[in-house]
Amino acid sequence: MKQFNCVSVAYFKKEELLLWKIRDTGMPNFCLQGLQEFREFCTWVKEYFLHPDRPLKFIVSGSEHSGIYNMGGDLTYFLDSIKTDNVSKLRTYAHLCIDAIYNMYNSFGLPVITIALVEGNAYGGGFECALAHDFIIAEEGAQFCLPENKFNLFPGMGAHSLLMRKLSTMDADVLIRSGNVQKAKYLQTLGLIEYISKKGNAIPELYRFTKSITEKFNFEYHHIQCKKLINPLSKNELLEITNLWVNACMQIEKFDLRKMEILINAQYRKVKIVS
Repeated sequence: MKQFNCVSVAYFKKEELLLWKIRDTGMPNFCLQGLQEFREFCTWVKEYFLHPDRPLKFIVSGSEHSGIYNMGGDLTYFLDSIKTDNVSKLRTYAHLCIDAIYNMYNSFGLPVITIALVEGNAYGGGFECALAHDFIIAEEGAQFCLPENKFNLFPGMGAHSLLMRKLSTMDADVLIRSGNVQKAKYLQTLGLIEYISKKGNAIPELYRFTKSITEKFNFEYHHIQCKKLINPLSKNELLEITNLWVNACMQIEKFDLRKMEILINAQYRKVKIVS
């Protein structure tokens, strides 16, 4: 099994399940190094599991960070790119994000079902990452948020495309506009979350869920494919939206940048990292 710096990988052959987790190596967000390595990871997953002796039905994402699934984009990187007017640097990052989201949305090019195992908070790009999966299993107490509106931006790595396909236009608009923290229970009522596990019991609940899906996998997998064919999502759509996001980043004011700085400091305090 190949080793990666930014993600841990575990394969459970009996359950036909691959579990990858973001390693606890610092801030639990999508850093440039992690995104670059994730491209390599996606290629490896597809090649490794094309082998007939490695059966696979499920790819599950998670996090090694206690209480956090993912905090989203690298705000420090964003801030530096904006302040230095480095459009190319920001666009490179944004396109790597789309590579990751699109690979997850398309199940890494394999005939499998993807599941986001959210055992903590998922904010911004972390929420978008979870939305790119076929199912979300969330631990009770997990919180979700798209905070970009708080500093006069919008979520640019898939939220519009994914939410507009999963929800009514009105419900999707409310989630994107509000910037408020949402509880897992509320998102379950909207149909975004499939199952909520008790705290500390997410892995056993995951296995129970995948076992139930395995019994009717042929239906479940092809049902998901039908929904994606009826309302297809192209990578070009995601890229056009993230290019709009890059342009929007270069137009925000100093007051908004100060709000971003405040959020960065809050994130560092939350994960107890000294900036």
